[in-house]
Amino acid sequence: MESAHKPIGGIDELRAVQEKRFAQQMDLVFKGHPYYQEVFQKQGLTRGDIKGLADLPKLPLTKKEDYLSRPDDFRLNLEGIEGISREERTLWEVIYTAGSTSDPTPFYDTSFDHYARISQLKRAAEIVGISGQDTVINLFPLSSVPHQGYLSALWASQAVGAKLISGFGGNFDGGFGLIRRSAEAIDMIEKHKVTVIWGIGFFVRRLIMQAQEMGRDYSSVRLVLPMGEGSPAGMREDVRRRMQDMGAQNIKVLNGYGFTEKHGPSMECNELKGFHLPKPARYFFEILDPQTLEPVPEGQPGLVVMTHLLRRGTCLLRYVVGDICSLTYQPCPECGNWEPRFSSIPYRTGGIVKVKGTLVNVAALFDVISRIRGIQEYEIILQKTVADDPFSEDLMLIKLACEKGLEPQIAQEVPEAVRRSQEVSPKIEFVAPDYYAGTLKDYKFKRFKDLRVRPA
Repeated sequence: MESAHKPIGGIDELRAVQEKRFAQQMDLVFKGHPYYQEVFQKQGLTRGDIKGLADLPKLPLTKKEDYLSRPDDFRLNLEGIEGISREERTLWEVIYTAGSTSDPTPFYDTSFDHYARISQLKRAAEIVGISGQDTVINLFPLSSVPHQGYLSALWASQAVGAKLISGFGGNFDGGFGLIRRSAEAIDMIEKHKVTVIWGIGFFVRRLIMQAQEMGRDYSSVRLVLPMGEGSPAGMREDVRRRMQDMGAQNIKVLNGYGFTEKHGPSMECNELKGFHLPKPARYFFEILDPQTLEPVPEGQPGLVVMTHLLRRGTCLLRYVVGDICSLTYQPCPECGNWEPRFSSIPYRTGGIVKVKGTLVNVAALFDVISRIRGIQEYEIILQKTVADDPFSEDLMLIKLACEKGLEPQIAQEVPEAVRRSQEVSPKIEFVAPDYYAGTLKDYKFKRFKDLRVRPA
């Protein structure tokens, strides 16, 4: 196990720990995992066929729909297995994925997993610089099912000894009178001299805009963590400028990349410099070519595939996360720490599409647009020039909310950047800064939409 005082310091040491844990995890999976026991039988695989991580490709990929359709069969059954502690087999809590195309799906944590989650979130807090000197406000909603975002802010803050207050926003109240309005959360930030604001990106920005209009004193705040989706450079500048108008100085606006099945987010140590894996020896990531499913060179974007190495509840092997991203094992040039980093802006799969006969990498589009200063929010829409004519020409529409007065500059810069990157000329449409305010649901925002009508 990772020592609390001696983190893993390089690729060789990481691989050695990963191999050891993989062997232990596979022992448990072969003995007590309903879904993968079926897979092994179908593939004709025995425990001796899976000796190390190099043998993982012998297993088929686990697709999200496999997990969503049979979540209970992905839970380890450790009863009667020798050497298993009470903590490893005791159910602590059930967390739910926020799947936008299905009902929430349970992800089971044992007591062992719960402690692992807290220790990982502690490291995540350390990466962004949260300490025992901070006061954090958790602005994730108090939702009707437990979601990762709320738990990340809750446990990460407590694990490093920071003071924690909760905004208790949300929709479901059940008559208990717990849900607070935005105005109450705005009051709390000023009253308690909050230093860290942490929540869903859209909600955090809207709350900051409202606080600015009210003339609040937010001089205590030093760090803003808008999560749930990528944070474009322009959005960060907008937040920073508004916070400075309320007295805050030297504000950092940092983002994370995470999903329920990974215990929490990988975090930026500095803006737009990649997402550090907080506890890299607990997972093994493959980055695969979306077409060939072969590994891509380090640092190149590909399909993110995750294998659990230290799980006792829900356990996933070769799980297709559904994102396109790149992973690097080079030391961070910003903070100097050695931790693998997701080094590009993640994008949901379906990322290679054809527009006007040209293959377009949507992940690359995200990367290009997100780095243009002045853009606060955006979405990419593929449609037909004649909406109900499937044979009319393809049109790429990019809707942009940007800083006031920068429209002429951005109207020129974005199409040029897109053409250089993907050889497609987009149409630009500017929208009001609050255009997207009501579109966020269950932590998800579909930044890319393909609305083209297909021929019958």
